[in-house]
Amino acid sequence: MTDFIRVDTMRSDWLPTSTPGITFQSLRYDRDSKAGAVLIKMEPGTAYPAHEHTKGEDVFIVEGELIVGTNRFPKGAYLYSPPGSVHAPRTEIGCVLFSTFPGKIDHAPSKR
Repeated sequence: MTDFIRVDTMRSDWLPTSTPGITFQSLRYDRDSKAGAVLIKMEPGTAYPAHEHTKGEDVFIVEGELIVGTNRFPKGAYLYSPPGSVHAPRTEIGCVLFSTFPGKIDHAPSKR
């Protein structure tokens, strides 16, 4: 039988990122493939630095609103970023999002 990963997100701590006001809970992470799933909490007025999803990313907005470029994604919205996409998401009112990524996230993307 397959081993399942279980995380009680209501009891898990939110861990800090290198960006003040943005915290996360790691739900799953594979060191070899760099694939994972996380909950991310962004306080009002925060922005995450530009980064590249080398193999894409799926995002579901659980609470609040996420802004990527000129696009606004409210609670309940889904966003897919294809492999190689670079973005710097931000929020004005705060948000919680669920993100899955099948590969490495490059926090120092090259300029194209």
